[in-house]
Amino acid sequence: MKFNVPLFKEEKEKRPPISRAQRRKILRSKTLVKELLSIIHSYFPGLIGQLKSVEDPRYKSYTTFDIEIFLLERILAAIFSVDSMRSQTFDFNDENAIKNIAEILRRDELDELPHHDSMNNCFKKLKPSELEEIIRRMIIALTRRNTFNDSRVRGKYWQILIDGTTLCSFKRKHCDKCLFRRHKNKKGEVTHIEFYHNVLEAKLVLHENLVFSICTVFIENEDGIPSEAELFSPDYDEASQEQIKQDCELKAFYRLAEKLKSMFPRLPICITADGLYPCQQVFEICMNNNWRYILRFKKGCIPTLYDSYSRIRAESPIGQSFHMTVDNDVRLDYFYTNGLKYHDFTINLAECKDSSVEYAFLFITDLPVDRNNCESTVMYGRRRWRIENEGFKVQKKHGYYLKHMFSKNYNAIKIHYYLIQIAHAIGQLLEHGSNVMKVINLGKKQFRKALYEGFKSFVLTPDDLIDAEMPRKIRLIT
Repeated sequence: MKFNVPLFKEEKEKRPPISRAQRRKILRSKTLVKELLSIIHSYFPGLIGQLKSVEDPRYKSYTTFDIEIFLLERILAAIFSVDSMRSQTFDFNDENAIKNIAEILRRDELDELPHHDSMNNCFKKLKPSELEEIIRRMIIALTRRNTFNDSRVRGKYWQILIDGTTLCSFKRKHCDKCLFRRHKNKKGEVTHIEFYHNVLEAKLVLHENLVFSICTVFIENEDGIPSEAELFSPDYDEASQEQIKQDCELKAFYRLAEKLKSMFPRLPICITADGLYPCQQVFEICMNNNWRYILRFKKGCIPTLYDSYSRIRAESPIGQSFHMTVDNDVRLDYFYTNGLKYHDFTINLAECKDSSVEYAFLFITDLPVDRNNCESTVMYGRRRWRIENEGFKVQKKHGYYLKHMFSKNYNAIKIHYYLIQIAHAIGQLLEHGSNVMKVINLGKKQFRKALYEGFKSFVLTPDDLIDAEMPRKIRLIT
């Protein structure tokens, strides 16, 4: 869908196509690997030092590899789309790969890279908070750049998308932190039980199609769960039974909001989420944290508020509605209203009816809405799908293998999750900010494959690192 209100500056450049011979020449050089390092040092100049400063939970006398080797190798494996820990051990067993990791870490010698079992044994003990701090510093580095100022809501607020997703599911109980779902047949008998791990993610929207993990909370049962025998038993459904109250997305949001505020106490934020979130507690959190919100609103969210809006909508006050026609004769009908009351909150709404879609897009917000900003308010609300499309979908199905079980240990699963978020941040900036990517015009899958081959084919030199650390101006493509 095309909007008439431009929210981002066009930064695409027309470049003459290069020949196949020129493309082969680029791919036969170390250009792609140097481009990766240049992106890391341009956007996250302190990242390598932060990896080295992570607290190592292992006994020093029993360690062969320093912690930064584990972390950097795992991040690079995710950027290169390595699909399993076994593949990572096999593929990184390469002289050039070993030398390049040593060079990036500025180590004099590195004879081997660790086996994946050693890596997972380390991740079992590593504190997730160590990686959360690295992500926090990465986000601070991004928000301080003028590059992304145009992505802010109303020119002021950084938009944070909130949504949950399933990381992995099991036929049998994985651990006491599992969530569970009992599936029944038409007779009410439990046929099978699904155990799974969910995560609630907050992602920062930057530029056109870029979303970055900014804060994470794992949705988990703190007090353990019943045995499988109890869950299969029909007695579990009786009112006399004390049933476990599982953790859920909304409960996790309250924890996430507290963590997000402590991590970024002065960041101006606009929360965007789906129809689960319009409720008194969420409004209070946003008000107390001095955040704004744009939330999907549906009939069942707050019935009294929806009825009030429906009455006003039916009257169609003059000056509160307008329409426009966009590509392919699609008609967009907009309606907005301000000043509805819910408890002590003043609520505003913006609606768009797209003639090419069966349902209307309705959003609730505490930002004032008028004819000039109604269209953009709806567009900001519809950005919520970016956390699904550019976030979870890319990480699960397009090279980062988020749903793959890289470890059976729950703490290690968390560590892999955070490292994938770091890798995805670097990967997005590489795909949208690489000068080479613009020239050779490869698809993302082919680009990552060529990057991986270059990493194993060429050895970086100290001069290459110095060149990669030189300041450069990067223009993002979307």
